[in-house]
Amino acid sequence: MKIYLASSWKNEIIVKQIAEYLMNYGFEVDNFTDDTKGRFVFHYSELGRLDELDAVTFLRDQRALRAFHEDKKWIDWSEAVVLILPAGRSAHLEAGYAKGSGKKLIILSLGEFPKGEFDVMYGFADILTTQPVEIIKFLERMEENLDV
Repeated sequence: MKIYLASSWKNEIIVKQIAEYLMNYGFEVDNFTDDTKGRFVFHYSELGRLDELDAVTFLRDQRALRAFHEDKKWIDWSEAVVLILPAGRSAHLEAGYAKGSGKKLIILSLGEFPKGEFDVMYGFADILTTQPVEIIKFLERMEENLDV
Protein backbone atom coordinates (compact mmCIF):
# COMPACT_ATOMS: atom_id res chain seq x y z
CA MET A 1 0.00 0.00 0.00
CA LYS A 2 1.37 3.41 -1.01
CA ILE A 3 0.71 6.31 1.35
CA TYR A 4 1.18 10.05 0.95
CA LEU A 5 1.53 12.12 4.11
CA ALA A 6 0.00 15.60 3.96
CA SER A 7 0.77 18.02 6.75
CA SER A 8 2.63 21.17 7.73
CA TRP A 9 6.35 21.72 8.10
CA LYS A 10 5.46 22.72 11.67
CA ASN A 11 4.79 18.99 12.19
CA GLU A 12 8.09 17.83 10.69
CA ILE A 13 9.04 15.60 13.64
CA ILE A 14 5.56 14.04 13.82
CA VAL A 15 5.50 13.48 10.05
CA LYS A 16 8.82 11.65 10.26
CA GLN A 17 7.56 9.54 13.17
CA ILE A 18 4.32 8.62 11.40
CA ALA A 19 6.27 7.78 8.21
CA GLU A 20 8.58 5.47 10.14
CA TYR A 21 5.64 3.90 12.01
CA LEU A 22 3.80 3.12 8.75
CA MET A 23 6.96 1.83 7.04
CA ASN A 24 7.57 -0.52 9.99
CA TYR A 25 4.24 -2.15 9.05
CA GLY A 26 5.43 -2.62 5.47
CA PHE A 27 3.69 0.34 3.83
CA GLU A 28 5.43 2.48 1.22
CA VAL A 29 5.34 6.09 2.40
CA ASP A 30 6.08 9.41 0.75
CA ASN A 31 7.36 11.81 3.37
CA PHE A 32 7.65 15.37 2.07
CA THR A 33 10.37 16.13 4.64
CA ASP A 34 12.73 13.37 3.46
CA ASP A 35 15.04 13.94 0.50
CA THR A 36 17.18 10.84 1.10
CA LYS A 37 15.49 8.94 -1.74
CA GLY A 38 15.79 11.74 -4.29
CA ARG A 39 12.53 13.50 -3.48
CA PHE A 40 12.59 17.27 -4.07
CA VAL A 41 12.08 18.87 -0.67
CA PHE A 42 11.10 22.51 -0.50
CA HIS A 43 10.42 24.79 2.44
CA TYR A 44 8.79 28.21 2.03
CA SER A 45 11.53 29.78 4.15
CA GLU A 46 13.83 29.42 1.12
CA LEU A 47 11.91 32.24 -0.56
CA GLY A 48 12.88 34.94 1.90
CA ARG A 49 10.24 37.53 2.79
CA LEU A 50 6.96 35.69 2.37
CA ASP A 51 4.98 38.77 3.34
CA GLU A 52 6.13 40.35 0.06
CA LEU A 53 4.72 37.54 -2.10
CA ASP A 54 1.22 36.88 -3.31
CA ALA A 55 -0.13 33.66 -4.86
CA VAL A 56 0.74 34.74 -8.41
CA THR A 57 4.34 35.75 -7.71
CA PHE A 58 4.83 32.70 -5.48
CA LEU A 59 3.82 30.31 -8.27
CA ARG A 60 6.22 32.02 -10.68
CA ASP A 61 9.14 30.82 -8.57
CA GLN A 62 10.66 27.69 -10.13
CA ARG A 63 11.14 26.06 -6.73
CA ALA A 64 7.44 26.47 -5.93
CA LEU A 65 6.45 25.05 -9.31
CA ARG A 66 8.83 22.13 -8.90
CA ALA A 67 7.45 21.46 -5.41
CA PHE A 68 3.89 21.49 -6.77
CA HIS A 69 4.73 18.98 -9.49
CA GLU A 70 6.69 16.81 -7.04
CA ASP A 71 3.86 16.71 -4.50
CA LYS A 72 1.26 16.04 -7.20
CA LYS A 73 3.40 13.18 -8.56
CA TRP A 74 3.50 11.53 -5.13
CA ILE A 75 -0.21 12.07 -4.46
CA ASP A 76 -0.97 10.46 -7.84
CA TRP A 77 1.37 7.57 -6.91
CA SER A 78 -0.40 6.95 -3.61
CA GLU A 79 -3.41 4.83 -2.80
CA ALA A 80 -4.18 6.63 0.46
CA VAL A 81 -3.47 10.01 1.98
CA VAL A 82 -3.01 10.68 5.67
CA LEU A 83 -3.72 14.30 6.57
CA ILE A 84 -1.87 14.95 9.82
CA LEU A 85 -3.37 17.82 11.79
CA PRO A 86 -2.83 20.63 12.43
CA ALA A 87 -2.25 21.43 8.80
CA GLY A 88 -2.64 24.43 6.56
CA ARG A 89 -4.30 25.18 3.26
CA SER A 90 -1.78 23.30 1.12
CA ALA A 91 -2.17 20.00 2.96
CA HIS A 92 -5.95 20.36 2.94
CA LEU A 93 -5.88 20.97 -0.82
CA GLU A 94 -3.68 17.90 -1.23
CA ALA A 95 -6.19 15.85 0.77
CA GLY A 96 -9.11 17.16 -1.27
CA TYR A 97 -7.34 16.49 -4.57
CA ALA A 98 -6.47 12.98 -3.43
CA LYS A 99 -10.02 12.17 -2.32
CA GLY A 100 -11.39 13.58 -5.58
CA SER A 101 -8.93 11.30 -7.40
CA GLY A 102 -10.37 8.23 -5.72
CA LYS A 103 -7.78 7.79 -2.96
CA LYS A 104 -8.64 6.80 0.60
CA LEU A 105 -8.41 9.72 3.02
CA ILE A 106 -7.44 9.40 6.65
CA ILE A 107 -7.41 12.41 8.96
CA LEU A 108 -5.15 12.03 11.99
CA SER A 109 -5.09 14.36 14.97
CA LEU A 110 -2.75 13.02 17.62
CA GLY A 111 -4.11 13.13 21.13
CA GLU A 112 -7.52 14.61 20.32
CA PHE A 113 -9.41 16.69 17.82
CA PRO A 114 -9.27 20.22 19.27
CA LYS A 115 -12.59 21.80 20.21
CA GLY A 116 -13.62 24.51 17.75
CA GLU A 117 -11.35 23.25 14.96
CA PHE A 118 -13.34 21.29 12.39
CA ASP A 119 -14.81 21.49 8.94
CA VAL A 120 -17.89 19.99 7.36
CA MET A 121 -15.68 18.77 4.50
CA TYR A 122 -13.92 16.40 6.90
CA GLY A 123 -16.92 14.26 6.01
CA PHE A 124 -14.96 13.24 2.90
CA ALA A 125 -12.54 11.31 5.11
CA ASP A 126 -12.80 7.54 5.21
CA ILE A 127 -11.78 7.72 8.85
CA LEU A 128 -10.95 10.38 11.41
CA THR A 129 -8.74 9.13 14.21
CA THR A 130 -6.48 10.17 17.04
CA GLN A 131 -4.64 6.83 17.11
CA PRO A 132 -2.01 5.74 14.55
CA VAL A 133 -2.93 2.10 15.23
CA GLU A 134 -6.36 2.82 13.73
CA ILE A 135 -4.62 3.83 10.49
CA ILE A 136 -2.89 0.44 10.39
CA LYS A 137 -6.16 -1.41 11.02
CA PHE A 138 -7.95 0.59 8.30
CA LEU A 139 -5.18 0.10 5.73
CA GLU A 140 -4.86 -3.61 6.48
CA ARG A 141 -8.63 -4.02 5.93
CA MET A 142 -8.26 -2.07 2.71
CA GLU A 143 -5.44 -4.37 1.56
CA GLU A 144 -7.59 -7.38 2.32
CA ASN A 145 -10.23 -5.85 0.03
CA LEU A 146 -12.78 -5.68 2.80
CA ASP A 147 -15.47 -3.04 2.58
CA VAL A 148 -14.08 -0.02 4.46
